[in-house]
Amino acid sequence: MNNKKGLFITFEGPEASGKSSQILLLKKFLIKNKKKFILTREPGGTKFAENLRKLILSENSNINNLEEILLLMAARSNHINNIILPNLKKGKIVISDRYADSTFVYQGFVNKFGINKAKKLHADILDNFYPDYTFVFNLSINEIIRRLRKRKIKNKYDKTSLDFHRSVIAGYKKISISKRYINIDASLSKTMIHNNILEFLKL
Repeated sequence: MNNKKGLFITFEGPEASGKSSQILLLKKFLIKNKKKFILTREPGGTKFAENLRKLILSENSNINNLEEILLLMAARSNHINNIILPNLKKGKIVISDRYADSTFVYQGFVNKFGINKAKKLHADILDNFYPDYTFVFNLSINEIIRRLRKRKIKNKYDKTSLDFHRSVIAGYKKISISKRYINIDASLSKTMIHNNILEFLKL
């Protein structure tokens, strides 16, 4: 795969689906093979966006869904302009833990803003800027709950109801239909998932 113009990869999926573990394994592989890359996340990636992240994910936040989605768009705009695009122009691989698809699922589908309305905002505000590839981690509701019970609460989405997590799973199934999406069976072993990702990327 030609990385001269950079490569933008995102990792998506429900809570506790193993995205972060796979990003760390990919990081180790890229370091070992002397590939130029940067790891980032959403909401976040810049000082401004990280400040918005605290506001968006806080359990004490009293913002409504429209306010949340607009804050996410502002954070994403800052992230794209200051982190993602500059590094892609340097020919780096940019790996983001979540991106626009999380907004389409969580705010658009689960919180009923509307997937198409969220995509229109992405087109109007962010010039339809999408990753080259998006790995979507698929996991059953029972396994998600089992994993969440084992870990410390990290944000407001970790402790929501069964219906919420079911809705997130349904949202990802609804959006991940184009060639950009690579569906991952997140119930497989870490090594198998890692090897599947490397096989696809051919780095």
